[in-house]
Amino acid sequence: MGSRCHLCTANDRDAVIDRVAGAMWESRRHGTLDDRPWPEAFPYWRQTYIELATAAVDALDQGHAVR
Repeated sequence: MGSRCHLCTANDRDAVIDRVAGAMWESRRHGTLDDRPWPEAFPYWRQTYIELATAAVDALDQGHAVR
């Protein structure tokens, strides 16, 4: 079975944004002072990464059904 585009098939924009934010966090947290998994990240960092992920999803959206 092939991969499906998460933007094309998602019907929950907040879930997509949280998934992107968590993936970005996990890709950068190792070896930092705040080396904790995404669900345990401090609220400041969760909000910052949510904002970055929102901008990323908006940039990639370009007419997809994610809303």
